[in-house]
Amino acid sequence: MTDETPDSGSVATDEPAPAEPEASESAALVPAPDAAPVPFWHRPNVERYLAPLLMPIVVVVGLVVYVLNLSRVFLSAHGHTNVVVGSVVTVAILVGATVLSNSSRLRSQTIALMTAGFLLVVFGSGWLVLGHSQVKGESSAALGPKGKYGDTISIIAGAGGRLAFAPASLSAKTGIYLVTLTDGADTQHTLNFDQTSTLWGSGLVVNKAGEKLTSRIFFGAAGDYTYYCAVPGHRSAGMQGVIHVTGPTVTEAQAAAAAKNTAT
Repeated sequence: MTDETPDSGSVATDEPAPAEPEASESAALVPAPDAAPVPFWHRPNVERYLAPLLMPIVVVVGLVVYVLNLSRVFLSAHGHTNVVVGSVVTVAILVGATVLSNSSRLRSQTIALMTAGFLLVVFGSGWLVLGHSQVKGESSAALGPKGKYGDTISIIAGAGGRLAFAPASLSAKTGIYLVTLTDGADTQHTLNFDQTSTLWGSGLVVNKAGEKLTSRIFFGAAGDYTYYCAVPGHRSAGMQGVIHVTGPTVTEAQAAAAAKNTAT
């Protein structure tokens, strides 16, 4: 009987070789990636029901606010302010439309900030000129026939039976005047002014030859002030005139303080 000696290059072991993990087990060890959150406006119910309902309302409200603000710019602003503000708003619209058309390349925070700034410029344009449509401290009430005045203006209506005023053109300085209307014929005539800034009342009405009526008028700024007869057909026949006013702009209070005569 001979003893067999194991080869020195091999090692004997009784432990079994480790088993390879099954494919299902290895897959279970890898965590599944989190699903990307769905944006609010891309959710099925929002896209199908809420967005179609809100979009027309938002568009209509935006258009109404935009029209009101832009109208206020052109109605209230003086001088070149309305042109400047209107140009800025137009440029803002073009820039905003260009930026928003490329919004897919921008981050959501950037889009939100730029949209807010764009809306602020458009909707706030009208507030830039708010309060400039009427001079502060000015009265809107018509001047009565009694009170302070600086000088007088005399106008004859229908002189010689003609449908015309005499004179048909006058010159004056800014201030308060006492206007006298005289009927030059046995026909009814009136004296009215187109410009409400004159604080002229409802007009003077004379009905018979030689009748005279007086009232005060205020010219606060230089310009041409048109007067006319409101009897139907008289103005269209040429019964109107103009007062060319020059001088510095004054308020009613300043004109009254400078007046030296009083109508009683």
